[in-house]
Amino acid sequence: MSTRYEKIKELDAYTEQLIRQVEAEGLIKAPAHMKQEILERSGRMDYQLAVTTKRVSRQMQLFFYSLKVGAAVATALFLLFMVPKELPKTEPMAPGEAARQQEETLNRRLNRGMQEINQMLNDMMGL
Repeated sequence: MSTRYEKIKELDAYTEQLIRQVEAEGLIKAPAHMKQEILERSGRMDYQLAVTTKRVSRQMQLFFYSLKVGAAVATALFLLFMVPKELPKTEPMAPGEAARQQEETLNRRLNRGMQEINQMLNDMMGL
């Protein structure tokens, strides 16, 4: 089994051989009628349709990407306003208990917010 270095050496040897061959024989000329065939083919309707379809496909990709970015921004703003600005005042508790209760409250609010976003997206999509 050849190592990566040996494969590179083989590719280098092949490249050098190709260079020597092109220098000795020159480049191969394209057929005389090739240019005319390419021009005719590019003017045909099936080729124009393929080019147009590709262009529209790129525009649709950009549109869907814009939708995804917009949804991400809306979600980020929604979550930003869902998180409380200050913690509610409660009676003193053990530090671990307070952190756990705060985490549960935050989780509940985030969960509720995500459910609302999901419902809004479902309504927009008509589901």
